[in-house]
Amino acid sequence: MIRRSPCVDIRLPEPDKTPIRLLAPAEVIALYRAMRPDYAPPVLLGAAPGLRQGETLGLAVDRIDFAEGMLTVDQQVVVIDRSPTLASPKTRASVRDVPMPAVLADALAEHIDRHKPEDVLFRTTRGNLIRRDYFNADILKPAIFSAGVPVDMTFHDLRHTFASTALAEGVPISEVSRWLGHESITTTVDLYGHLVPEASERGSYGAEQRLRHGARTHVMCPRCAL
Repeated sequence: MIRRSPCVDIRLPEPDKTPIRLLAPAEVIALYRAMRPDYAPPVLLGAAPGLRQGETLGLAVDRIDFAEGMLTVDQQVVVIDRSPTLASPKTRASVRDVPMPAVLADALAEHIDRHKPEDVLFRTTRGNLIRRDYFNADILKPAIFSAGVPVDMTFHDLRHTFASTALAEGVPISEVSRWLGHESITTTVDLYGHLVPEASERGSYGAEQRLRHGARTHVMCPRCAL
């Protein structure tokens, strides 16, 4: 009998990080225009508010607040016994409200006006919920080839694109994490922390400006001098 495991104190290799593929705005628009019109809005739902694919396919009319410009994410399409069905999102943090840009609101309003959906926005021609594998193979993949975007891109890359764009625009990573529905901000930092624009430069500049301002005014709190 082995009294002590030979695996003790052995350092395991670090897991590979999830590769992040980002699309340029022109690529997102090209993909949107290459999609079949009935299924074009999902591209914007992934790239604008960062919805997951199952959340996108499960979005219903009554979860859209055009007046406030917000979407409520509280259900997704999953496959159970080979049949697509509506279910709760993957975690409690995934239940959230996210902002809806005007370009997305216009696309959704047009889609609703044309198709008059009673609940879920996107269904098959037979009126069924859409499976992700069907959407990817029969709807998304032909548009990818037609649009000339990277042929190995996935729907999730649209979500990555949203996160990187929001961070580049200066949205706090804590807010981006909430919009993405991450259970922990650590997940967001691990995935996108390196995309926060010029964080070290901005921090250094901010400290320098504060010090310069203090030197000019010579104002110091008495307690701070202790």
